[in-house]
Amino acid sequence: MLSANTALAKNAPPPAPALPAVDAPIAVESRFGLVIISSAARMTFPQGLLGFSDYHSFGIAPLPDGKHPQFRVLQSLEAAELAFLVAPLNLESGAVANDDIDEACATLGIARGDLLVLLIVTVRREGESAQVSVNLRAPVFVDARRGIARQYVMPNTRYAIRHPL
Repeated sequence: MLSANTALAKNAPPPAPALPAVDAPIAVESRFGLVIISSAARMTFPQGLLGFSDYHSFGIAPLPDGKHPQFRVLQSLEAAELAFLVAPLNLESGAVANDDIDEACATLGIARGDLLVLLIVTVRREGESAQVSVNLRAPVFVDARRGIARQYVMPNTRYAIRHPL
């Protein structure tokens, strides 16, 4: 004869599958290929990106082919088809004036030591060649410590939307 506990155990639903660890990498089949996003590379865009305000969760990863190490993929974690080619800005390059970076950091509440700036890359085909440019006017400012990112339109109009690389 079965005890009450044994009968309950046999009729119990199967255990729920184990959830992935919070720190587990996320694999996304992106338009750029399979990208792997570590927990440290995930970020939240509270307002989304310009033109994509409904998407808030993103990650950054190297390009899967490894051929272009100067670029990264900014991948939506909500929609696999939503991904952008980006280039990290060397803050010492002078492409964006330090005063303008400092003003953006003050406006966004990002400590300069926690700052990562990403430039959205555009590749346009013109006949047999490709024109590659970055958007200096509306870079993405990332607070790497807090994992918060915002696309910031620079008030200084001297920055081009299509700055050639």
